Amino acid sequence: MEAPSDDQGPRILITTWTLTGLSGTFLVVRLFCKLHTKRRLWWDDYVLALSWIMLLSSIVLVTVSVTHGLGKHVYAVPPENFPLLGVVGNLTGTFSILAATWSKTSFALTLLRLMQGRMRILLWFIIATVNILMSLNAVFMWVRCTPVQKTWNPYAPGTCWDPEVYPKYGMAAAGYSAAAEFALALLPWKVIWKLQMKRKEKFGVAMAMSMGIFAGATAVVKTTEIPSLASADFTYVSAPLVLWGAAESGVTIMAASIPVLRTLFRDLNNLSRRYYIAESKNATQNSRVAPRSVNNTTVVTISGGAQSSLELEKTNSTSDKAPLRESCGQIFQSTEIVVAVEPRREDDDGDRNDHLPFVQIGGAL
Repeated sequence: MEAPSDDQGPRILITTWTLTGLSGTFLVVRLFCKLHTKRRLWWDDYVLALSWIMLLSSIVLVTVSVTHGLGKHVYAVPPENFPLLGVVGNLTGTFSILAATWSKTSFALTLLRLMQGRMRILLWFIIATVNILMSLNAVFMWVRCTPVQKTWNPYAPGTCWDPEVYPKYGMAAAGYSAAAEFALALLPWKVIWKLQMKRKEKFGVAMAMSMGIFAGATAVVKTTEIPSLASADFTYVSAPLVLWGAAESGVTIMAASIPVLRTLFRDLNNLSRRYYIAESKNATQNSRVAPRSVNNTTVVTISGGAQSSLELEKTNSTSDKAPLRESCGQIFQSTEIVVAVEPRREDDDGDRNDHLPFVQIGGAL
């Protein structure tokens, strides 16, 4: 009798649905950010949304597979479940491959709006080669047997490729996809490092755009699990492949959304500042000289067109720890003007003086 610890089904469901939910949350907030700032969605947003739909579809199918034996040893699975597990497994693999491919494509499209010259050619090369190799990987999953039904029904008559052929091609394609992930994560440094910003701030922004490194790491681990497809105990040993496949797409979607999500923190920071000013209003009512703290605001947007996908905003205040903020906008530079009006009050001799307002102008950097 199978020991309870040998059933990996619950772990598969908890992990994959958690990743799907987290990546979906990041995606929704990303889209809300752009729509809230009245920026039209661009191709990178649509492709990323389509990638998440593919991820969701694959996890729904994984759930079906778990209810029919995925995660258990093959000897504990009823033989009549194998054809269903085979066809659902093929569909799961197809959707998972498309999710991983299109999530990378989305971030590459974002970078296309930031790069120029040869870097754009490199990005198009990465987009084309990743999509071709991974699409072939999905196609080979269905055509490696004749007739096609034998790919999911081991009891059907027919012939198949050598069991080692498809896993080896899958490892090669997945390895190339992982390398592309690392390349896309490092390319933003070339652009960010040229901005007129403090070195520490450049590093922070570049890191925010380089979270794809973690997605690349998950892709590497997933690649090492592909040989499990040729195992006789495939229902059990393929569980890590399912987990890391979901992790690759989920982490990539979250990494592609992080640069845009910085606007949310900017808005929260602005709300906090307005609340602080309102609370401090009464404290300055009896002051003859209004406080003269000045905020210098610089907005730098990296853009290649009308609908920019990245904007960097730096606010220098009296604190050395002023946050670096982003939004979805175009190239512009703004100067923040703060107007403070002193209240009417009496002098020592009893005369009332109407003090004129003074204007504080924060010079743009």
